[in-house]
Amino acid sequence: MGKRMQTYRPAISDVAVIAKTGSSWAQWFKTLDKAGAAKLDHKSIVKLAGKEGGAGPWWRQMVTVEYERARGLRERHETAAGYSVSVSKTVGAGVGALYAATADARRRRKWFPAGEVKASSQTRNKYFRVGWNGGARLEINFTAKPGGKAQIAVQVNKLAKKSDVERERAVWKKALAKLEILLSG
Repeated sequence: MGKRMQTYRPAISDVAVIAKTGSSWAQWFKTLDKAGAAKLDHKSIVKLAGKEGGAGPWWRQMVTVEYERARGLRERHETAAGYSVSVSKTVGAGVGALYAATADARRRRKWFPAGEVKASSQTRNKYFRVGWNGGARLEINFTAKPGGKAQIAVQVNKLAKKSDVERERAVWKKALAKLEILLSG
């Protein structure tokens, strides 16, 4: 076992991956190494994971991402289209109020970070997708929670650099805190 494998710790436990795929992380990594996966692109590794084990589509993706991270082929927060980061918050307001505060441009300006927004698709009380600052994409999802609460989850995709991840995380944490205050008043 190489040094990289010894020091890498997958985000999902061995117990979970064994339960869902029938193999441990060490077994998956050994199998993929033997098949030459370190020289393949993401889609090819996913396809290989499907041939090599009993993993369903979601688990094939997870096995591939963890393999890529373990072998230094992908960094944390890195996707095929750049970097991404997610921030979420549960607030003491219904999902309808949360969605309205996001979808309505006038209301959105009261809490949203400064930036260029180009709406692309939305479904009332479920999601709001927009282009963000020229190149990034925002996927904002809304989920009703018990007790009249709701969760907003903001995922920022297509970030150009790894250094953008923590900056965007901080910006969105601050924005969601501002939204929570706005909805509670």
